[in-house]
Amino acid sequence: MLTIDVADDGLVELVVDGAISREDYDRVVATLEAQFATHRKVNVVEIVRAFGGIAPALWWQEVKWSFGHLDRFGRCAMVTDSGWIGPVARTLGAMLPIELRTFGTNELAAARAWARGSD
Repeated sequence: MLTIDVADDGLVELVVDGAISREDYDRVVATLEAQFATHRKVNVVEIVRAFGGIAPALWWQEVKWSFGHLDRFGRCAMVTDSGWIGPVARTLGAMLPIELRTFGTNELAAARAWARGSD
């Protein structure tokens, strides 16, 4: 399951908790596209509680869409206690033109503050 919420100040919060469906993905992309229409850059907090997989065709579509929109993202805070997701995110973040930082689940408030630029 993938959910999305947009705060009044435009901060986007994604929550991954299980498998990601086509419906989840389409809803998230539509919400992000709407945010891109009103904000030069979109800051994101992604909370990964549990990653239950994504269909290979959908994963490839996500990779293409995300790389095509990298210039539209500002700060991206990855919040997780999963043993492998944090290191993978940090490695990818070092190669991408976005600000990406990882946080433990007990640091959610700090992740939101950092993503908003109020660190």
